[in-house]
Amino acid sequence: MRLLIKLFASLLIVFVVTLATSLIVLSTNFGLPMLKQAVRLATPYQLNADSLEYSVLAPFSVALSGPNLEHDTDSDKNRSAEFISFRLAPFSSLLGEWVFASVVVRGVDLDKTVKHTWPSSLSIRHFALDDVSYHGDVLSFDHADIQLSDWQNSAETWGDWRGRFQLSTPKIKVEGQVLTNVLLDSEYRDDVWEIWGLSLNSGFGNITGSATLHPDNQWTVHQLTLSDARIEPSKQLQRLSKQWNTFRQHNNIHIKRIDLLDVSAALEQVTVEHLNFSAQSVHLKKGELVWAPNAASSLVSFNASLFNVEQWLLTDLLAELSLSPTRVDVSAFSAKVNDEGFVSFSGAMGASSLELKTLIANGLDIEIDTDTLHNLHQKWTAFDSVSVDQLSVKHTSIVLPDPDFPLQIIGLNLRGRDMVTRKKARDGMWQGTLTASAAAASINRIAVSAPYASMRVDEAGEWHLDPLSLNFPQGQLSAKAQIQLQSPSHPWAATINGLRIPNSLYQHWLGAPLPLLGEHDVEIQLSGLAADKNSFAYSLSGEVSATPYQTQLVTQPEQSLSQRLLTLFLPQKQSEPSVSIPVKVGEVKIIADRGRIALTPVSIEATAEAASLSGNWDLVTKEGALSNQTR
Repeated sequence: MRLLIKLFASLLIVFVVTLATSLIVLSTNFGLPMLKQAVRLATPYQLNADSLEYSVLAPFSVALSGPNLEHDTDSDKNRSAEFISFRLAPFSSLLGEWVFASVVVRGVDLDKTVKHTWPSSLSIRHFALDDVSYHGDVLSFDHADIQLSDWQNSAETWGDWRGRFQLSTPKIKVEGQVLTNVLLDSEYRDDVWEIWGLSLNSGFGNITGSATLHPDNQWTVHQLTLSDARIEPSKQLQRLSKQWNTFRQHNNIHIKRIDLLDVSAALEQVTVEHLNFSAQSVHLKKGELVWAPNAASSLVSFNASLFNVEQWLLTDLLAELSLSPTRVDVSAFSAKVNDEGFVSFSGAMGASSLELKTLIANGLDIEIDTDTLHNLHQKWTAFDSVSVDQLSVKHTSIVLPDPDFPLQIIGLNLRGRDMVTRKKARDGMWQGTLTASAAAASINRIAVSAPYASMRVDEAGEWHLDPLSLNFPQGQLSAKAQIQLQSPSHPWAATINGLRIPNSLYQHWLGAPLPLLGEHDVEIQLSGLAADKNSFAYSLSGEVSATPYQTQLVTQPEQSLSQRLLTLFLPQKQSEPSVSIPVKVGEVKIIADRGRIALTPVSIEATAEAASLSGNWDLVTKEGALSNQTR
């Protein structure tokens, strides 16, 4: 036993003396040749270097200037750098693994095989790569500075690391996208990659942000900012779009806040200039927008100097809104439209309700085609309730080019307050006040000038139209009406007076097949109930008196007056030939009594014929007919 102890002690003394001698020699001019010889004996490499820096005060630290490793048989494994320094962790390396407390490499060209030069059991607690370059098919960069913590050589392409990862490079190319002035500060712990800060410049603008990558490709973007971007159609944009489509298929993203600052884009269907956009709590699942798991609201605000989509040109655009699965709250929205008009509104929209606090529109020229009108009607009927607290429309023109019922309004003015225009899925004015006027209008090919209407709902719940005024080229019409909305039966009454009213009004506006041209004076007083169709039919009462002027009957050729009168209210086929014949019509008087309507005899005279026309109808039984007597 004593012999073994003496032998071990001797070996230890020899090792310590040898190590001490080697460390002392390293600090002399013979240090570099000794290190070269050691590398030559222990590895298949030959070491060359310009100089060696070593101090006995830091016995486990070595620095080499201009190191170069040449492989004995494979020149592809040759390695060189401008500078390398390393500090060995001796106590951690006693088990046979190479453990360095720090390694600094400067001026090296990296490739995927560089780690094969190093021992497979190599571990580096702090790894710094300064002024390094790498050129691969997917990724390439030059003059980059990289710092890693707890790096280990492994089967992975670039090894494994834990802790901090920092990168800075003046230029990097990722899958064809060129990025400049790239700065990255991050940390990888417990299978979570924290990106504390990212900053770069791209062909689409400057990007800054911070994020967390969780397992299973779950991203949390704490903040993302794109600034000073100018985006136009290009191959680079197409490539970025494809890259995004590939990325989104395998990642879910929660963006806590995203900002776009001074972004302009000119794309095929959309043009935007100087856009500033901010959004909070945005969730993307495989690239598709989804609501937050806790149904939290997403806050959005934006402004732009110009926004152009299809025929709409919006300038000085401003909006602030909050989005949730069941509700959209608009704090403010305003924009100039087509450089002439202005629109502004605020309010909220739910699944079945629309509540506008303000709606202002000035100087708009609106043209709505049939398909758009149909879509708007579908969206409107989806609401159970619609209300507008303040409405102001000035100098606005509306065109509905519907071939069945074309409408044009020029210089429309509306002013409303505290209005409820849809209630329990029924249209109407259930509350508030509204006045409407226009410079002129064409309603299904009938010209109207200076139309005016004023309506209100009083405290007792009675709706009043007082007055309605329409001016025609040769005459005018005025009307008053009221409906008791709080009563379940909705009793109503209407008074209408007209001078020189065009006869075509009934056919064009009401769809009545009355083929008469000319004009007439009219006085109408009607009343009844409007709870439903049955109550209306049972209760309609009143009187209509009319005096026709310059009347012409549009009918088929070769028909007698009697035949023409019997088909007076029957629809005419458009393909059938027609002629207009002058007729003289006496005073027309219609009396309604609880749904029973009677047309008192009316004298009608043509060129060589005369007749007396009368009729009776019952709205309840839907029976009735015209009768005439030829004179």
